[in-house]
Amino acid sequence: MTKNITIREITESDIPVIKPLIIEAFGEGWNLGRYDQNSDFFNAAMEVYLSIFLGGCTFARVATLDGKVVGAILCGEKNDTKKFIHLLGNMASNSLALLTGSDAERQDFIEHLSNSFEAMGKLLSNTGRHGGSLDFIAVTEESKGLKIGKQLWSEAVKYFKSQKCKAIYLISDSACNTGFYDHNGFKKIDQTEANYNYSNGKKRFDIFLYEYKF
Repeated sequence: MTKNITIREITESDIPVIKPLIIEAFGEGWNLGRYDQNSDFFNAAMEVYLSIFLGGCTFARVATLDGKVVGAILCGEKNDTKKFIHLLGNMASNSLALLTGSDAERQDFIEHLSNSFEAMGKLLSNTGRHGGSLDFIAVTEESKGLKIGKQLWSEAVKYFKSQKCKAIYLISDSACNTGFYDHNGFKKIDQTEANYNYSNGKKRFDIFLYEYKF
């Protein structure tokens, strides 16, 4: 049976669908399973994570399968216009919603952000020669095997080449499936570690810096 796969620019209506993609892609590493995913706190936390991806985003596409969004890619090119942060909700309301979490939930959220930013900061010092970044790419479990991730990446490659970009970077970690990057021409050029002292136990992950040259 032929599958109808379409790649198009992201819209505001796609944001609620991208949040589950974040959970699916980063849930283990980001300790997301310990939250009530229907709570105001969790939804606000997802908005914060999305704001990190969308803040510098200049290229954003989703993949649909028979009309259903099953994948997304978010990229940034330093000389292009940042034009997707407006897709998010009211950040003031989200800030208030973050106060509704329990002490443990707030502690874990701050623990994840602070330690992740510290680890990424070490790696980002090695990105000055890069003209852009691949900030997020994920597909649903049900759509894996259809090469949707590769199609999304191919669209991003066209975009970066149109911007005369010579090289980009991405940051990933050992809790993610990094095989996609290894099989699509990315080269691991640096790594560090991040240690998280969550309320339900400690976790340690390797954080990787990848490079892709056009």
